[in-house]
Amino acid sequence: MADITYLKGKGMLPEGRLTTIHCLMIPITNEILLLPNASIAEVIGYQEPESGNDSQEWVIGRIGWRDYRVPVISFEIAAGLESSTRARKGSRIAILNTLNGNSKLPYIGMLTQGIPHLQVVQEKNIIPNSSGDTNGRFIKEHVLVNGEPAAIPDIDELEKSLLL
Repeated sequence: MADITYLKGKGMLPEGRLTTIHCLMIPITNEILLLPNASIAEVIGYQEPESGNDSQEWVIGRIGWRDYRVPVISFEIAAGLESSTRARKGSRIAILNTLNGNSKLPYIGMLTQGIPHLQVVQEKNIIPNSSGDTNGRFIKEHVLVNGEPAAIPDIDELEKSLLL
């Protein structure tokens, strides 16, 4: 499983380990999320999720993907960045691998507001961004990647909240 903590902390990448990580920059409303490629199973075209009886208002519904019923979330609402979100032209769904190997929730779908793009992150090109709002729920840290602001989501906490 992908370990997004590789992108967190002083020096951002652990000493003696990888110095370069292939990531995706995922556009959401008013924010860009940074996730390692390995944490993304697939990015698919938008399809309307079926409403369910999910208790969290940030769960849009569920879609069928590779014989799984995958919950689709609005990260903006989950993180408290927006009060509502809807799909727009060019929206996609990023299918995220969960980090704990839980068979009840192996994947999470995340609504994107555009097409994610590849970003090669080197240790020397990622720094903490203290000007970002770190109070957002499910956001581990705000960073600058090659000078571009991005947020590192806390997929582990997101997964735990979905399992409640």
